[in-house]
Formats: sequence, C-alpha cells, structure tokens
Amino acid sequence: MDPQTLARLALLSAILAVSAQGANVSTNTTANSTTYIVQAGDTLFSIATKFNITVAAIQQANNLANPNALSVGQRLIIPGVVAQNTATPASTSSAQVPTARGPTPNATAQPTSSVNSQTSETETYIVRAGDTLASIAAQFGVTLVELQRINNLGNPNVLSVGQRLLIPKLVNTNSAAPDGIRIVPPVVRQGQTITLRVNAANVSEVLGKFDQQDLRFNKLNDEWVALIGISRCANYIGEYPVNLTLRDTLGNPKAVQFNVRVNAGTFPTEDITLTAQMSALLDPAIMNAENALVAQTVSQYTPGQAWKGAFRSPVDIKNPRVSSQFGERRSYNGGKPGLCGHEGQDYGVAGGTPVYATAPGTVILAQELKVRGKVVFIDHGRGVFTAFYHLKQIDAQAGQRVNAGDLIAQVGTTGFSTGDHLHWSMWVNGIYVNPLQWVEEEIP
Repeated sequence: MDPQTLARLALLSAILAVSAQGANVSTNTTANSTTYIVQAGDTLFSIATKFNITVAAIQQANNLANPNALSVGQRLIIPGVVAQNTATPASTSSAQVPTARGPTPNATAQPTSSVNSQTSETETYIVRAGDTLASIAAQFGVTLVELQRINNLGNPNVLSVGQRLLIPKLVNTNSAAPDGIRIVPPVVRQGQTITLRVNAANVSEVLGKFDQQDLRFNKLNDEWVALIGISRCANYIGEYPVNLTLRDTLGNPKAVQFNVRVNAGTFPTEDITLTAQMSALLDPAIMNAENALVAQTVSQYTPGQAWKGAFRSPVDIKNPRVSSQFGERRSYNGGKPGLCGHEGQDYGVAGGTPVYATAPGTVILAQELKVRGKVVFIDHGRGVFTAFYHLKQIDAQAGQRVNAGDLIAQVGTTGFSTGDHLHWSMWVNGIYVNPLQWVEEEIP
C-alpha cells in the first residue's frame, strides 16, 4: 500500500477513535450521572461544590491524575447526579465561597440552572457602524456572555454592519408566579435581593428552595416572606426553579412549583495591573483558607431581623467617589475578565475616614486577614450580612451589638489593595448582593 493511502487510513483511524471517545462520554451519562463541560474559570473544587460531591469522586469518575489540569471544553462525568437538560452547559463555582476583593481576583461563575430557549423572549437588533458587542450589551442591559451565547458568537470582536443580533428581553417574573405568590421586585436582575411573598389561607408553615438556595420564611402580617439572593455572575441568567411546600394548620403539605426568570444586570469592565507583591496573595493556599473562613462566617443563620427600614451608607460623605462598582468585571494584567465580577461596592475615600455600621446587628468577625486586610463582619439576622475590608483600624469587637451609625472602623489599604478605599460587601443566604439596593429600598 502506498504511503499516501497509509496516511489517509491513519487519519481516518484517529478520527474514529476521537468519535468513539465522545460517544463513550455520552454513553457514560446514565440516570445516576451527568456530563459537565468545563468553562473558563472553573476549578475541580468549584465544580464539586456546585454538584455537592467531592473532588475525589470527580477525579475517580474521570480518571484524573492531576486535579488542577482542566481545559475549557473538557467533558467531565459527574457521578451520582441525575442528568438534566444539558443543551446549554452551565459554568460553576461555589455560591457560598467568596473571592478576595478590592482590587480582587477573578471570581468564577456560580451554578446555573438549565436555561430555556429564549426565542419567544428576544428582540432583534441590527448592528450599526461603530457598534461593539460591549456597547450593545450596555444599551440593552445584558451581558457579553449572554449575547455571545444566544447568538452563537465565537468571536465577540467580529461584528458586521447590518448583522442581526438576538437581544434577550427583560421578563416580569410575577407573570409566571401562581396566585397568592408575589416576587418583589417583579423584574429580577443579577445581583439583586428579591423578596418572595406567599399569601395563602390556613397555612402554618412554608418551606422552600430557589434553585440550590434554601429559603427560610417569616410570618409578616398576613404573608409568609423569604429573602433570596440573586447571583451577579455572568452566566446566571435564565429560568430558575422555585419549589415550595405549604403546610396547612393540620400539617397537610401542598407542593407549589414555578420558575423565576433572572434577567441580565449591567456591569462595566475594568482593567487592573497587579504588582508582584499583590499577585503573591493569589496563592491558592492563601485564598482557599481565607475563602473558607468567610464562607463559614456568612453561612450562619440567626432567626429574627435586627434591622428595620432601609440601610444607611457606611461613610458620612455626600456622594463619595465610587472606585469600583458591585459586579464590575475585572481583567488582571490583560487577562480574561472574570465571570462573577466585583463582590461589593468600593468607595475611594481618604485613609482614616470613619466607617459606620449600616444597620443594627452583631459583629461576628473583627480581625486582620491576608487578602481582605483588616475586616469587620456584621450579622443582621435572617441570613443577611455586611462586611468592610482593607481597614486601617478596627474599632469594633466580635460579639458587640451595634446600631446603624455606630463607629466600627477607619478606611485604609490593608491586604489586597492598591490604595486607600472602603470595600463594602453584602450577602443574602450566602450570595453576594448589591448593597446599594438595601440603601435605596426597604427590604423586606
């Protein structure tokens, strides 16, 4: 046989081998497993956290010798997880595990439920001269990731005048809720806190989940009310399940199920150059230990609500300069922006500026950390926490009860920071949310 024919046969054999390997991945996805496609920013730890299994279980199922050697597009078998609609792969990270801020390391994406087809929830935009995908995304309040996904764009920088793009519409979630159930605000965006209100006769208890988030309901007047934190992550857009159980006065359960549509938020992108000293703080050993401490701190649940009405600003400065916005996507040293963006609101104010408690609560952490610097964490009850990073001086103590306006610290530039500023984070049920919403609105 001539060399050319042998070469062709070798190429054909290689193609068939790759096809067979792909078929095996599909075959291995049984009723007791599912396939996950690795996304940018994923780690084996974040994927394991999303599916509530161990890193070792994923390693064993996929014969992974090196848990740190993942590549974008790689298919992983997730054992013990019932397969769902995987037409649109979902990126992951721990919804409970924060990353450092102020400038901050790139955050990975949070868990995303299966996203339904959006053909009935889109409008068409025709690209004009001077348009970029970023400018179009900002115009319609959607994310670059969502525009790329819905339009199957391989290269977001390649647009042509006259090209038609699908733009996802903002959906009023209340239109899908059953009678007696309200979602406030009715149009849900990334990074928001929403309130789920249930008004039903003869109900003695309400239990429920939003996606993977456990909901705790309090009786307020004639309604059962739960707070929900909505992820700011770029891929957390689409339909998410709500599963409720309403028990009547005799203890009989009634199941209620519906979906909540999460619309895209509008987040800018910032380029940040890191020094060698700051880059050293991104060592996984340092990050993982600190993230675990923060995750444990904000995962506590204290019954009862310490606050009443809207929160106040942490600084007594009218219109303080905002140095970084909540949810802002960050590129470090020219790298790809993270999917989850900035965890809080940063104010570029002078070192030594007093920092005040934004609402009543109990100080549960007041110490210096390597990445976040000197910090103060406050528990406001019902799964709501605030925290302040990079402080020059801590004036509060763990266990101390504080009221809105009490002095707790002074602004500084400790930890992973490029200059004096105040980083203000907020969590609801362990999910980062925009703290400014709590200043502008009374929740619940």
